[in-house]
Amino acid sequence: MAIISIKRRSEERRDGSVALYAVFHLNREKIRIPLDLYVKACDWDPVNERVRGRGGLVRDQNLIIENTRGKINDVLVRARLGGIQLTKETFFTLYKQPHGGQSFIGFAQQRLKNNRRALACNTWRQHKSILKKIEAYKPDLQFIEVTPEFLKLYAAHLRQLGNGDATVWKNMTVLRGYILAAVRAGFILKNPMEVFRVKRAAPHIIYLTEDELKLLVDLYRSHELDDDDQDVLRFFLFMTFTSLHIGDARAITIESISDNELHYVRKKTRVRVSVPLSAPAQKLIVHYRGDRKQGVLIQGLTTDQNINRKLKIICARVGIFKPISAKAARHTFATLYYKKNKGDLATLSNIMGHSSLAMTMIYAHINQENRDQGIHVFDTLLC
Repeated sequence: MAIISIKRRSEERRDGSVALYAVFHLNREKIRIPLDLYVKACDWDPVNERVRGRGGLVRDQNLIIENTRGKINDVLVRARLGGIQLTKETFFTLYKQPHGGQSFIGFAQQRLKNNRRALACNTWRQHKSILKKIEAYKPDLQFIEVTPEFLKLYAAHLRQLGNGDATVWKNMTVLRGYILAAVRAGFILKNPMEVFRVKRAAPHIIYLTEDELKLLVDLYRSHELDDDDQDVLRFFLFMTFTSLHIGDARAITIESISDNELHYVRKKTRVRVSVPLSAPAQKLIVHYRGDRKQGVLIQGLTTDQNINRKLKIICARVGIFKPISAKAARHTFATLYYKKNKGDLATLSNIMGHSSLAMTMIYAHINQENRDQGIHVFDTLLC
């Protein structure tokens, strides 16, 4: 541990007081930190390195001295635990960071607050939830503690809570964004993400087969469901026929429909999308629109949570026991489109509003059955 001394400068002010500064050695280099305190020789105890006397002013001056010692030691200890090789420059970078105030969690939460309008509602909620989880794990997490070792332990903690690989990957990916922001702001000197990496889990896509979708269409046509369940099934089918995410589907307006196409900007990717409308999609739009000429197309919907709950019950009614949620509608559209259009990923990517073709590739991977069937074309050629 470095020996930290409090010294008086030699230059006196007109009143005879002299500036105090803390001094210690780092890698044989002398580091001086001014305290912005001025003390006369008669008021200074050079042995105990404290201001003599009593009263509020003296107590405040001695408190500043002790706080400075503590802050210097805190930087040295945290750097050692974080594996950071301190130089004079890096020491002062860490020393000037918020101390006893804004932590990494505070920084991330403030950044999320500042970006509130730039994020889609569901994305904002997701980030807020992820930051709450890490705050519960380490409420006072400091910038210097965000190391590869800490991230490894936190990922293990998430798995102990029962989170799957996909959820852990999503949490760490979101945190990576805030870590990189802290690196750019100079609060984190060494990017831990250069060492720590979370392997992305293969996506588990829940979708309906063509036969399963027909079962739900037949149930919808039968009008056997009560009004609330019929509304939920109608909305699910609308998303299935249009490829819409539930948030985008809720926001679609009548004005966005023209020339048998649906035009909108996807909330998640900010990509402009045009979706050709199939006959079933047009039929549902006629039902939703009625005689209206403008406004939100679909009104009076229940909550997302209630929709997902009802969908499982509705699907079970026709013998579908998959963990179906609103997301399955979009995945069903993409899967059936990809299968029927001979793997046209580029067009599918445009319709889905993906920001890159890589996002669409997941639907190429789930057509295992088609791949296996295709390979058997060659079975009899050498027999």
